[in-house]
Amino acid sequence: MNYKKLRSRLAAASLAITLLLVPAFSSAQTVDTKPEVKKEILAKVSDLITTRAYVPGIDFSKWPAFLDGEKAKLDASKDDDEFARDVNEALQKFGASHVFFTTPRSAEIRRTSSTVGIGISSLTTDDGLLVVRTVPGAPADKAGLVPGDLIVEVAGKKVEGIKGIPGPEGTQVKLKVKHQNGQFQEFTLTRAAFSTKRPEELVEVNKDTAKLNVYTFDFTYSRENVDNLMKKAQKYKNLILDLRDNGGGAVVNLQHLLGLFIPNDDGVGTFVDRRMVSSFEEETGGSDKDLAAIAKWSPRKLRPFPALDAPVYKGKVVVLVNQFSGSASEICAEALRDEIGAQVVGSKSAGAVLVSVIVPASHGFMLQYPLADYITIKGQRLEGNGVTPDVEVSDAKYRLPNAPDPVLEKAETLFTKTN
Repeated sequence: MNYKKLRSRLAAASLAITLLLVPAFSSAQTVDTKPEVKKEILAKVSDLITTRAYVPGIDFSKWPAFLDGEKAKLDASKDDDEFARDVNEALQKFGASHVFFTTPRSAEIRRTSSTVGIGISSLTTDDGLLVVRTVPGAPADKAGLVPGDLIVEVAGKKVEGIKGIPGPEGTQVKLKVKHQNGQFQEFTLTRAAFSTKRPEELVEVNKDTAKLNVYTFDFTYSRENVDNLMKKAQKYKNLILDLRDNGGGAVVNLQHLLGLFIPNDDGVGTFVDRRMVSSFEEETGGSDKDLAAIAKWSPRKLRPFPALDAPVYKGKVVVLVNQFSGSASEICAEALRDEIGAQVVGSKSAGAVLVSVIVPASHGFMLQYPLADYITIKGQRLEGNGVTPDVEVSDAKYRLPNAPDPVLEKAETLFTKTN
């Protein structure tokens, strides 16, 4: 398993789930010139990792050695972001997903689903900062910036990533923007608070086909909205479920969505935890390394919730994934392929499929750590492996609204072959 590649994908998926939104600015720091605070936080992290974290085959007792390897950096870190970066470098040595340390600021953004900034999703290019999405109602959207715009200057200086764009609420930032028609325009935006929620959407592809976009399974996932969209989807013979850039989220939301596609199912896979492995060894004498055998032996299966407020969709289904599709979205794609024969189109997913919890790690910092692995109903381990599409198609370099989408176009052709 190429853990370096996996970590790269996970880092990218982490960015994707937050939509690359320009983050809130905060001058308040927790660890600045406070070694005693760092010590307290690291003690809490160490306790959680060594006593509670679990993944079959990973020795979390190695944490003190990993931490010691980053000691010089940790001692020198001068703010929360640097401290978190260095802790995460130590955590990455386990080579597992869902082991992540976050700053108080990042934790607050996640908790409130809001942040302060101008409200864009962006990508750094050779020519500037490409706007790929504007958040409805946020400053950039109100000012008239649109996907495809290229930010070339910030405060009169050439763009350097997002440098100069974050800042406190109520302050201003001057941008020079090149529109797609080649014309330049200057904007003065006042940074403001805005919601980071992105509701699920159903769009018509053609008279027979619709596409359901599910951007996350996190707590902003709306079961009511998804139910309503799936009711509308019933009039279409074909449905494309777009899970690209969906980094995952809560298992209960995954179960809700699966229930709208899979009726009366006995289970789509198994979460393999410490207690299950111990019981398997005691009762069968089998190996703790044979995860497929453990999963097959256990009666505890991940099951879809019964569809209560929307009918089960019975048409043909194609699922879209990419390298930023992680965790619950990977389980969803593989389950729909196994259970209803859905075809998967796109690029190989992140391979980040562990059950985890996010808990306080002292002074506002949060720690995510894993509790169990996952094995599909057909005995496949997705962690480190990902979902391999039936039809591999790479995303366009920049996925903009109304621009050609080769993955979607390929998915559409699959229906014409089978209808």
